[in-house]
Amino acid sequence: MLVFIWGLVVSVESLILILLLVAFYIVGERKILSYIQLRKGPNKVGVIGLLQSFADFVKLLSKCKFGEFSFRSWFSLIGCMILVSCSVSLVVIYTLINSNVWGNWTLLYFLVLSSLLGYSTLLIGWCSWSKYSLISSIRVSFSSVMFEMVFMCVVILFGLSYNGYGNPYISSILMFIAPLVFIIWLLVLLSENNRTPCDYVESESELVSGISVEYSSVLFLVIFACEYLIMFIFSWISFIIFLSINEILIVMCLVLFVMMRGSFPRLRFDIFVSLIWEYCIVIILVYLMCLFSLL
Repeated sequence: MLVFIWGLVVSVESLILILLLVAFYIVGERKILSYIQLRKGPNKVGVIGLLQSFADFVKLLSKCKFGEFSFRSWFSLIGCMILVSCSVSLVVIYTLINSNVWGNWTLLYFLVLSSLLGYSTLLIGWCSWSKYSLISSIRVSFSSVMFEMVFMCVVILFGLSYNGYGNPYISSILMFIAPLVFIIWLLVLLSENNRTPCDYVESESELVSGISVEYSSVLFLVIFACEYLIMFIFSWISFIIFLSINEILIVMCLVLFVMMRGSFPRLRFDIFVSLIWEYCIVIILVYLMCLFSLL
């Protein structure tokens, strides 16, 4: 019982710290993008704009909601609940790993949770009664299939290399063994986390904010915060798999997301799909066959 209470307290503490990191990361992202685009970013709320995210949080919580103007189904709440549940589960796994409580199947748990995340965003978009959200949800479902395919191959590659599924105390050098796989992983990770140049879920010039177009107040806040929380968790997973755990590398990965958003145009969706299925999957399968033949 005491172990359960201790795990619950540490998980809540980790969730609060990650959400604080998300708040300041959003401010940092907006500032970096503003400097890239030669304009001023948030600089009014607090010291040099550091409290802008908290002001946005209060604004979203204080928004009034009228049911007569809500063009979405009640089933969309199920999608939000699945999204929050998966995000909290990812934080719990993150806490257990950093508390020296580790299982040999943790990467498989992450694979299952990433599949459920695809269903949550599919429900959120499909139940919005909007053509923009429907098209976005179709893109989400297809992008999730591609991400799960690559993630599954990467997990198998890691398991064949280290006889396990994600022990953080192994000094993984998979990034140097299979550099092309690491580049492919980053590409599908950008798509899964909805980051430019692969932000097909909420491509604003095409889909008018995508799946979240009919959401406001608390529900929009939940979708927005969970998106950045998942981005942090998957940045951390990336360096468990490819280069062991290093906080500096995780920060570098988060900064890379911001720099790519400010530097590259959006890749056309059909080109992205062709690139993944015709080239990237083939490259990963070749790596797997070569590694399997050497064992």
